[in-house]
Amino acid sequence: AKIVQSSMLPSNFPAFPNRKEFDIYASMDPAKEVGGDFYDFFLVDEDHIAMVMADVSGKGIPASLFMAQATRLFRTLAHQDMMPAEICTRMNRELAGNDNTNGMFITMFIGMLDMQTGHLDFCNAGHNSPVIGGGKNQGDFLKMEANAPIGLWQGLNYVGEQIDTIKGRALFIYTDGLNEAENEKQEQFGEKRLIENLRSTRYDTAQQVVEIMKAEVEKYRNGAEVNDDLTMMCLKVS
Repeated sequence: AKIVQSSMLPSNFPAFPNRKEFDIYASMDPAKEVGGDFYDFFLVDEDHIAMVMADVSGKGIPASLFMAQATRLFRTLAHQDMMPAEICTRMNRELAGNDNTNGMFITMFIGMLDMQTGHLDFCNAGHNSPVIGGGKNQGDFLKMEANAPIGLWQGLNYVGEQIDTIKGRALFIYTDGLNEAENEKQEQFGEKRLIENLRSTRYDTAQQVVEIMKAEVEKYRNGAEVNDDLTMMCLKVS
């Protein structure tokens, strides 16, 4: 199951995409042999890249199987030139049906980025708010629509949003395995520590940002047992 799950992740990064105007890196560390987190990114055409970060309810093999189903749906719909909100609406229509007898659900952040202009269309389906760098605070949580996670209720129409350009501003996307990471006292890493670390981290490359945050989580855990999957993605348009 671990081998199958690993095969679903982008296998040719960090070299992909080989574009000087775009930098992206991601990592996923399951809490068990297999997990319910997922990320993906791929070129839709010469100028647009689709990306997703997702977290399925539960852990282990049931979560990984539900994630696999969601993965196939996302890739199929994204390749049909759909906007993120429509992708979420279509995915919910498929996953919230009577076949979902275990009541599983998935939180997702889906983005469609124009690499020439930096324009970002996105939809957040109950997922953690990403952090966008720059601005007067050198980084802030994105304020977003409160869409429901995918798979809970049928008939939902998801609301999409957009940012005119994120050029020159790093976008950091993650699952709750980051802010809910626990130390030996079962105290969580927390959003305050998360944003403070990102604000104090100088951006050199997307990989460097992800690896610094991973090191900060390990330092905070201080040997405590891993309590959740940890998945992170950082991207920046020059």
